Amino acid sequence: MNWADSAILAAATLAAVNVIDSHLISKRLPSLGAFLLPVGVIALVWGLVVLFVSSWPEDVGASPILTAVASGTIRGIGILAFLYVMRTEEVSRVIPVVNIHPVFVAIMAVPLLDETLTFLEWIAIFITVIGAVLISTKSNGGRSRPWRLSKIVVLPFVAALCLATANLTSKYAMDDISFWNMYAIGSISLACVTLAVSARPAVISALGGLERPKSTMALLGFNEMLAPIGALLLFWSIERGPVSLVSAIAGAQPVFVFVYAVVLSRMSSGVLLEQRMSKQTLAMRLLAIAMIVGGITIIHLV
Repeated sequence: MNWADSAILAAATLAAVNVIDSHLISKRLPSLGAFLLPVGVIALVWGLVVLFVSSWPEDVGASPILTAVASGTIRGIGILAFLYVMRTEEVSRVIPVVNIHPVFVAIMAVPLLDETLTFLEWIAIFITVIGAVLISTKSNGGRSRPWRLSKIVVLPFVAALCLATANLTSKYAMDDISFWNMYAIGSISLACVTLAVSARPAVISALGGLERPKSTMALLGFNEMLAPIGALLLFWSIERGPVSLVSAIAGAQPVFVFVYAVVLSRMSSGVLLEQRMSKQTLAMRLLAIAMIVGGITIIHLV
């Protein structure tokens, strides 16, 4: 398996994680904090386990470790910004902005990491990103709301910049440490961020009053077993391939989310997918899928 195949698997796995996250936050848990608290605890446990069982390079300096800590912390802030605005604003107006983060990675990776991209690779990145934006956009039935300079604009851009910066700093750190080390440090750092904002008596009390605690915690536990797999696949890809191209492929998660939504909607009517999809929306999404597949194919072949 090469880095591009691993990045595709990472996108597919993390898309499944995002689908379950969305269900837990919107349907099962009373607040964002009630979601973040158990996620933070589980991430901390996974990070500590991997930290102690993985081998470390000899004579590793402080710089890559501090960079890995910064990467995990920045990723945590980006995820928090993304989840907060997802819970308070229209999803269709948030995800397209966040999905442009691979462009930020490519723009910063060239001068900062000395990556060299051919003209065709730049085209592939933009095709993939545009496809991810298109497939994430929902029709509002012809009604439009003006974009306002507030959290709906600022926070998605903050999330996109944080995710891009986290990928770049991960690549820098993995020049000296392994992807296992990067996962351990990143997971612990992310856990610290989530626990810092969610470890509150009110949140603990809310978790104690869940209507379906066993099934909810079982689903959350399953999801937090998928999340490390997706993260490790992503870090493995970043360690071995150009971070700009890896980010472009991993940023194609919306196409997998769409496929999962179609499957789930057949299993349970109305789950995640619009009840009635217009021909225009269907055509746009098929075009988006073609663009994403085309962009990834170009990256594979170049």
